[in-house]
Amino acid sequence: MNTTFGEFIMTRRKAKHITLRAFSESLGYDPANYSRMERGLLMPSTNPDKLLALSRELGIPQGSEEFREMVRLASLGRGEIPPAILSDEAVLSTLPILFRTLEGDKVDEEVLDDLFEAMKKE
Repeated sequence: MNTTFGEFIMTRRKAKHITLRAFSESLGYDPANYSRMERGLLMPSTNPDKLLALSRELGIPQGSEEFREMVRLASLGRGEIPPAILSDEAVLSTLPILFRTLEGDKVDEEVLDDLFEAMKKE
């Protein structure tokens, strides 16, 4: 499982045996800036059309689980809450509680694991 947007994109690009230069140029990106994005030194684009272009070049179908993961990682890479969370009012209403908890005393790892398991079931 990839932990960052850049790792996600790099893994898929390499699996398709596309060089960084060829891939970035096919998208109209400067190779140096694209490299910075893969390495996490440059934030992912906020432009949905650019994310769609990336997904097309990588053969990731729009609306697929892999596409949703890419969008989620792009949001997180920009320090934003992912769109799927923002569109779920039940989850959105619990975020203030979660943030207050995480900002306060250290949360027991077991409690966090239970919370993540509960969130996966939703």
